[in-house]
Amino acid sequence: MTSPSLSTSSSVASPAGLVFRLTWLDFARRKDLYVVAIFMLMYVVGTISVRMIGIDRASTARFLMSLGLTLSHILAAFLAASFAARCFPEEFERGTLMPLLAKPISRSQVLAGKILACLALVLGAYTLFVFTTLVAVPTVPGQKALALVQSACLQLVSLALLGSAAMALSFWMPTVVAALVSLLWYFGWGFLANLVKQSVELRSDLGARIVERVFSCVPDATVLFHTECFANSETCLHWPLFLILLAYGAAWTAALFLVARWKFGRMRL
Repeated sequence: MTSPSLSTSSSVASPAGLVFRLTWLDFARRKDLYVVAIFMLMYVVGTISVRMIGIDRASTARFLMSLGLTLSHILAAFLAASFAARCFPEEFERGTLMPLLAKPISRSQVLAGKILACLALVLGAYTLFVFTTLVAVPTVPGQKALALVQSACLQLVSLALLGSAAMALSFWMPTVVAALVSLLWYFGWGFLANLVKQSVELRSDLGARIVERVFSCVPDATVLFHTECFANSETCLHWPLFLILLAYGAAWTAALFLVARWKFGRMRL
């Protein structure tokens, strides 16, 4: 019978686990984390200063809560795009990928270990930022814990979707371009889609239907943004809608991961 310590060590020493650990340690030392932490600290200090002066209106508390959750989202999205887009291009430049693949480890294990390490850092940072916001800003009547849990879960899925998109794009584009394109898509695709649909609808119903079909082929991460439900004391999402949105984000995340896996598998190193 295998002892717990032996089984634990063997799991840690698995190929994907080793890639996860090395990638996590590498990105945990980067300046990106410290830069976004400074921005979050500035928000916390400013919010605490406002609280010391006195928050006498519920609207002010809602605004500060919305600002904190939005800032948490933006900073975490920056980390997701930055980390995921740099995973493989830096390995290609340093020439450290070939020695790794020479070991008994598959490309799928390398890809899985790297994306999981990136997402672990990003999701951990986002959770910490949200917790810091909740500590810094007082809640007001009407803000429901269930709405916070729902919005946070959808936000975490959307960040995983962004990370998968940035990593997939990094196989075709330079690192900076892949990160910028993924961020522009992440925050702006929903607005662009609605703008194009409205302009086409004024000209032709058939054109509007065609445009809608075309845009439906590209994932829209903005449908997963629901932090305002909690910040503005709105009602919670209905469970069927919440589960559909979760499945939508998870399915597109998996699809983009498979695209990255296909491209990485076909590359000549």
